[in-house]
Amino acid sequence: MKLVPLVSILAAVATTAVLGVSVASAHPVPGQRQNQFGHVEMPEHYTFDTSAQGPPRLIDVLAKEKSATIAMDAIMQSESLVRAISGDSTGFKNGLTLLLPTNEAFRQAGPTPENLELVMQRHFIPQVVSLKSMASGVTVASYEDAAVLRFWSEDGVVNVQADSREKAQVSGAGVQAGTGTYFLVNQLFT
Repeated sequence: MKLVPLVSILAAVATTAVLGVSVASAHPVPGQRQNQFGHVEMPEHYTFDTSAQGPPRLIDVLAKEKSATIAMDAIMQSESLVRAISGDSTGFKNGLTLLLPTNEAFRQAGPTPENLELVMQRHFIPQVVSLKSMASGVTVASYEDAAVLRFWSEDGVVNVQADSREKAQVSGAGVQAGTGTYFLVNQLFT
């Protein structure tokens, strides 16, 4: 009988930890909101599989990328792209490399393109492309052959160009998850 209360307490602590609520203060983590009943509100369109085992899926890691929320909203509008970052797409049997445009890249691009799904397909590569390969000058096709992506290194900075569009800089060493890798880029391939 004494185990039941202990199990209940442990379950409550685990639940509050998963929801990002502090047991001591019952306040949300920065960036989260509470509704009128004190419950933490999560964005409706980003879900996390808390029962998953193994490495996190790319979709779960991307949902935490604060500098690319506009790109995530665009990706979430396309069933095929959501399937790709969820690891549930036959079009990405050889892996996935995502060149994720930052919020600033969207702002610089101006009004949202009408062909947003096609624009985002240019940022998806249906194979693994390492930073080393990018720096050495590899050329690859994007998802559904939406663009030919040419990489090169210049003054220690890795760049990419989609067809004849403006070049973008690739930031960081890449963030890897169970279903792919993403790199931030400072241009939208419109």
